[in-house]
Amino acid sequence: MASDMTLKILAVDDTPQNLLALQALIDVDGVQLLSARSGTEALELLLQHEVALALLDVQMPGIDGYTLAELMRGTERTRHVPIIFLTASGAEAQRAFRGYEAGAVDFIVKPLDPMALRSKVRVFLDLHRQRVQLAERVAEHERLQRVHRLMLSALSYDIREPLTALALNAELLLR
Repeated sequence: MASDMTLKILAVDDTPQNLLALQALIDVDGVQLLSARSGTEALELLLQHEVALALLDVQMPGIDGYTLAELMRGTERTRHVPIIFLTASGAEAQRAFRGYEAGAVDFIVKPLDPMALRSKVRVFLDLHRQRVQLAERVAEHERLQRVHRLMLSALSYDIREPLTALALNAELLLR
């Protein structure tokens, strides 16, 4: 993934107004919000797109946020996507614990504080960018190591061949 590509955030909520509000809150250059109104729609989007962050409503019909998070954690492609749970219900310890147990990195109670949400999103997008840059650097380093090994092998061969010929000639002269 090139570092200048658009980053994608998955937002999942069964209430269209909440998705619209999230779209307005996360209207940032270089960021695309993928909206899903159900866990099933979210899974389809996750098959088609690489996302940097997932914002999941906890209470949805069918596949709820916890189940969706568990499914994401169980798949290699989405295992490391940070998940922020959004919920309209109170911040009971049991709900938060279940959210963290399902793989959440944060748990935010609605109504959302726009500045706090933007700040958290920015942090996770920055972390994603850094992870991508690090992966690119590691790949480049591994490529350079392969080239280095190849060059050493070629140089070693080039040095060994003339020395072998000289050693054979010296042996012949000695005889």
